[in-house]
Amino acid sequence: MVTTKNNTKNAIGAVSTGSNGTPATLEANLVLARNRRKRKTRTLWIALGSLVGLIIIIALASGGKEKPTVVQTEQVGRHTVTEIVQATGKIQPEVLVKVSPEVPGEIIKLPFKEGAHVRKGDLVAQIKPVTYQEQYAAAEASYSSSKAQAEAQRAAMIQAKQDLARAERLKSSHLVSDQDYDAAKSKYDAAVAGMNAANFSANAAESQMRQNREYLSKTDVLSPMDGVITSLISRLGEKVVGTSQFAGTEMMDISDLTVMNAMVDVDENDVVNVKLGDPVKISIDAFPDTVFTGKVIEIANSATLAGTGTADQSTNFTVKVRLDDFGPADLRPGMSCTARIETETKPNVIAVPLMAVTRRESDDQRAADSLRQIREANRGTFNGDEQSSSIVFIIKNGKAKKVPITTGVSDNAYVEVLAGLTGGEQVIKGNFRAVSKDLKDGMAVKVDNSGKTTE
Repeated sequence: MVTTKNNTKNAIGAVSTGSNGTPATLEANLVLARNRRKRKTRTLWIALGSLVGLIIIIALASGGKEKPTVVQTEQVGRHTVTEIVQATGKIQPEVLVKVSPEVPGEIIKLPFKEGAHVRKGDLVAQIKPVTYQEQYAAAEASYSSSKAQAEAQRAAMIQAKQDLARAERLKSSHLVSDQDYDAAKSKYDAAVAGMNAANFSANAAESQMRQNREYLSKTDVLSPMDGVITSLISRLGEKVVGTSQFAGTEMMDISDLTVMNAMVDVDENDVVNVKLGDPVKISIDAFPDTVFTGKVIEIANSATLAGTGTADQSTNFTVKVRLDDFGPADLRPGMSCTARIETETKPNVIAVPLMAVTRRESDDQRAADSLRQIREANRGTFNGDEQSSSIVFIIKNGKAKKVPITTGVSDNAYVEVLAGLTGGEQVIKGNFRAVSKDLKDGMAVKVDNSGKTTE
């Protein structure tokens, strides 16, 4: 083989050194150039293949390692959990009287302004009394006349009685005819009837006089109680309607501001948890730095509907909360407030952060639930409010472990755990995306409680 290659090289060399510019020489040079290009191309492909293989090996090596999810944890312990029902409403006094006149007329006097303190019996308004004074005077005169007529009829009756007595004596002596006696008796009977009629007329006139005197007295509108004029609706010179025959014109509101309530609307789903005597914390918008306390004293039995016929329709029940001593705070009717009703408190119970509790449902579970709901609907026993069970993730050997739990009462921070945890476990409470969606059973996690969360 060596001899052959040398011979070939010699032959090529001989050809190359032959006559210049001959076709044999050009063809030999082209062959040499082609061979060199093939060797370079082969070397380039080998290098590229090696590089691709190296990249694949590195990718496979790195792909086998799972990147841990960064989470925040808290140790499961015991806490006092208070279940809260929150509702909004208005501050209202326990006693609020809407003052209306009992007689119609023109307002000629309003001695107090809105916000003024009044005592029971104080004059708070006066209706123009001229018409009622005249009516009373006329009724008084009519009564006097009727009374005088009654006295005249009484005198006539006495005279008729005396005449009848004389006629009876004369008749017994046969000194008077039967006709005269009958006339005397008839005159006496008529006098008695006339006296009775006059007395009845006098009594009627007296009643009319008393009624007109009462109307006249009611032109003075008096305060029905001690309190504050919280709303002054009517103005001086206005004509008002009395309550004796119609609904009457509301002139003002007088409130007892020493006893105040928070009237709040509680959703129908929460009102079943509210009980009489439940403690309440009330925040009033006008006093942002003060928290008032109170207790539930009344729960409505009838619902109030809001937004009927709209997408925001709601069914609420009014709950009355009596405020405890509110000190110097100048509470006024109609102030907006938010009540947090403490419906149940459980001290020293195993609890986890509210952010740690989530729900998971596999495709198979969803399919099974759908099938179960269809069967229950066909039987008429479908419960649409039933929900999947709650779960938490705890850390075990650097991995997330899904633990189903049974929950109890909850507040704004913690949820009572009735079953599933015993305390001392490191439960994952963040970040929100990890807890609510990303975490899976057995997933590698990295704890970072430095306060910097990763979404």
